Amino acid sequence: MGKKLRAASPVVRQPSRIFSAAGLGNRPEPHQGMVVLANLFSLFTRRTTAEDYHRAFVVDVRPVVPREPRSRRTEQFIAVGWVLVALKCWGVWWLVEHYHLPVRAWWINGPTLAAATLTTVVYLRRP
Repeated sequence: MGKKLRAASPVVRQPSRIFSAAGLGNRPEPHQGMVVLANLFSLFTRRTTAEDYHRAFVVDVRPVVPREPRSRRTEQFIAVGWVLVALKCWGVWWLVEHYHLPVRAWWINGPTLAAATLTTVVYLRRP
């Protein structure tokens, strides 16, 4: 019964060294939560102007697509293809004339030239 109770000293918790070095052991001040709520309240209650509406919507989008450089190998392939088409057209014309076939050479050469022209134009006019 004779022991006196002494006043307890307040326990102060200190963050461990790991958390304080990383800045994770710091607790926010009690008034910071009120600031966040005040900012949230002002976000919901602010008045918007006509300028805000113009900035809020996308009016026009123009994507910039860089043009792919021409391939020298592809252009050489097209040139070789045109040489082969020319040889084929000459061969068909010669066969029709030499053997007196009842077919005009343009019925065979026309679609070939049209397809070759179409593929060349598509390649040259690509984006």
